[in-house]
Amino acid sequence: MIDRLTSKRTVLVVIVAAASIILVSGSREWVSGSVDDAALGASALHGRGSDIASGALAAALVGLTSAVVAATSGRVVRVVAACSALMAALLGATVIISVLVDPGGALGRLAAAGTGRSGTLAAHGRVGSWAWAGLAAMFVMGLGALGALVGGPRWRGLSSRYDAGEPAPEDAPAASAWDKLSRGEDPTALH
Repeated sequence: MIDRLTSKRTVLVVIVAAASIILVSGSREWVSGSVDDAALGASALHGRGSDIASGALAAALVGLTSAVVAATSGRVVRVVAACSALMAALLGATVIISVLVDPGGALGRLAAAGTGRSGTLAAHGRVGSWAWAGLAAMFVMGLGALGALVGGPRWRGLSSRYDAGEPAPEDAPAASAWDKLSRGEDPTALH
């Protein structure tokens, strides 16, 4: 069972799906509320994930990239990439939790930036379901990264045809026309 959960295919699907959910949630409303300010007046505010938690979206991209690197690299790079995906998930979850803990503060920073001020304005906010979905997906991405750390040593890298090693010998039956071109030969020439 552990082998199946930590297989390359399962880990890739888990991380890609989780990162996709996080990235989609970034275009949705995470927090809504109101601010009462002299410049803005009493107004309703809506904060999308990309506006109030851009760090979480960046973490999703790092996790996604790390998963691809882990799946296509050698053993040492695979471990580094899996650690990178895990760190991205932890940092992204921290960003999302900070929004969940203080939605008013997140809206206040958004409102202040909208008026050209620095800092934050007093705001009241409510967390929407997309923020929770982003957090759940970030935890799933972290589980996928753990799966890469546990199962990665058993994964096989790309086939040797992708290695930048020695060209195939001239008489090898697997030598393709492309290999012959690489050696400077004309594959269409009759011998």
